[in-house]
Amino acid sequence: MSRTNKNSYIWDVPTRVCHWALLVLFVFSWWSGREGGMFLQYHMLSGYCILSLVLFRFFWGIFGTSSSLFSNFLFGPAEVWRYSKTIFHKNSVRYFTHNPLGGWAVIVMLVALLLQVITGLFANDDLFNEGPLYQYVSSQVSDFFTGIHEVIANFLIGLILLHILVIAFYQFWKKQHLVRAMITGYLSEVPEKSRVVPVTLWRALFFLVLSGSIVTLIVSL
Repeated sequence: MSRTNKNSYIWDVPTRVCHWALLVLFVFSWWSGREGGMFLQYHMLSGYCILSLVLFRFFWGIFGTSSSLFSNFLFGPAEVWRYSKTIFHKNSVRYFTHNPLGGWAVIVMLVALLLQVITGLFANDDLFNEGPLYQYVSSQVSDFFTGIHEVIANFLIGLILLHILVIAFYQFWKKQHLVRAMITGYLSEVPEKSRVVPVTLWRALFFLVLSGSIVTLIVSL
């Protein structure tokens, strides 16, 4: 087994900000969606921000810091199965960033958020509020997307609750402080050979602006 560092810088600022901003925005979107009425305008604005951040995270998973690259934490079925058999071991193998199960959980979460926002672009509330792309589909299709939008929202709530339970499991059983790592950027006892390859914040700003521009173009069609 590789030697490990006591404390290593893993999560860069863009990744951490994106992570917490998505959580806050989703909670706000859920609340404003339930309130309805005038709050749906803020609900839509929150959705645009979520879509921008999800697009950014996909860009950052390809062009960002080494620890945030999908190629560094997405493993094949064999490795996922191998890790899943040791998940309840206190001293299971440590990974540079996400473990094989956690890596795919990130993808599921991002794809679910992406589908959630896309369906919202075509949705309606049967009153006065419509998604910016409502005019491009029939009312029946819009109603279908509205239903899917609500289903995915409940699915995401389930994912978040599961995520919290898993974090608690790693915190108290495996003694891995994942929440602290996502706040400070530092994670303990990761493989010694692991090093975060520095990436300028200007690159993050570029992809954030690019993502926001794509969303602006979409909603103004």
